[in-house]
Amino acid sequence: MDYSNSYLDIEIYRGDDAIFVARCPQLGLFCHAPTQEEAVSKLKKDIIKYFVDSEGVSRSREELELSEKYYSTGNIQMH
Repeated sequence: MDYSNSYLDIEIYRGDDAIFVARCPQLGLFCHAPTQEEAVSKLKKDIIKYFVDSEGVSRSREELELSEKYYSTGNIQMH
């Protein structure tokens, strides 16, 4: 699949156990961490790794356009 001209979403959920989950629904990837920033950072690294592994193409973080959506107890908060 070609994502070269597409946006990828990052959804962030905060669980009842105070663990944050960051998810990229288009790629089926997710990461969890004790802070929101760490979960997003880990997921962005996994997204880059996904493209390198699946397409053999090296992409820098600056080439990826990501939008982040924040969810808390089912309420969407756009930032």
